[in-house]
Formats: sequence, C-alpha cells, structure tokens
Amino acid sequence: MSLSHILVPPGRAGVEKCTQGPSMSMGMEIVGIVLGVIGLITTIAVCALPTWMETTFIAANFVTTEEVWDGLWMSCVKRSTSQIQCEVYNSMPSSAWSSNLQATRAMTIMAIILGFLGVMVSMVGHKTTNYIKGKITKLIIIRGIFFILAGILILIPVSWKARAILSDDSNELTGEKRELGGALYFGWGAAAFLLIGG
Repeated sequence: MSLSHILVPPGRAGVEKCTQGPSMSMGMEIVGIVLGVIGLITTIAVCALPTWMETTFIAANFVTTEEVWDGLWMSCVKRSTSQIQCEVYNSMPSSAWSSNLQATRAMTIMAIILGFLGVMVSMVGHKTTNYIKGKITKLIIIRGIFFILAGILILIPVSWKARAILSDDSNELTGEKRELGGALYFGWGAAAFLLIGG
C-alpha cells in the first residue's frame, strides 16, 4: 500500500487531481468576467459622456472665458460663471467633430452590444458549468471573442478622435485651444479592461 492510498481514499485520487486545475481556470474565468463587466460599464459611460473633446476659449488677457465639451450625442458649454448648459445635437454638430461622428457612434454602440453579448454568454456559461462540461470551453472562447472585439471597437474611435485632436492646430487667432476630453481616457481604460478580460 502506497502513501497516496493512505492519505487519499481509493477512488478519490483522480478527483483531487481534477479539482486543482479547474479551480485555477474558474478563478481566471471569474477575473475575465469581472474585467469584461467593468469594461462594458465604462464603455457605456464613454458613449454617454459629453467630454470627448474640450475646447477652451481664451480672451486676450489669457483668462478662460468658456469651455465647450463635445461628445457623441451632445455639446456642453461651461461659462466663466461656472454655469454649464448642455444641448443635444439635433443635426450634425460643427466641423470641429468632422464627418467621423457617425462612424464613431456606430463603433461605440457595436462595442456596447458585443460587450453585453460577452456578459450574457458568461452568465449562460456560468449556469451551465455543472451540467455541460464539454460546452463550457466553447462558451469561454466565444465570451473572449466578444470582449476582444468590443475592446477593439472602442479603442479605434477613441484613438481616432485623440489623433484628430492632437493633430489639429488650435486657432490662436480666435483664442481656441482643443484638448483631449476625459471620455477618451475612460475609453482607453474600457478597451484595456475588455481586451484583458477577453
């Protein structure tokens, strides 16, 4: 009789070996799901925030007179009195956003849809883990694909807009200064969460 038979009853040795591997992969799966959910929530916030681009208007005495925040769906103006007024776009916004707005909106919405599908597949996979052992690997792969595609689809418009802002020469004659908005930084974070979660 070997030492393993004394420590582990017959018929349990295989069970012990099997439970160590899946617990590690289960932990990785949970981390992936959590990162994907955080990425999805952040992507939704990026879509809603009006701070993709910030334009500051500076008077001749170098005092900021107002700030304009442009997002996918609305534009907000912050006056020197700290009063903020937002307006939803009724038509295409000014040329500051350029013609890329529709493509940016489409990619951002597709990222949200794919992230949501990834979360739904995760939920289905989590519930069927005990019933269908062979199918769970396929569901994990599908979830990963959804999260990775969502990460790429939010990364493209955010980086695209950042490049457009950084390459745009601010109009010093009119006192305009364009800068990256906070939503772009959230977008990069969302992309990282989704890509790592995938």
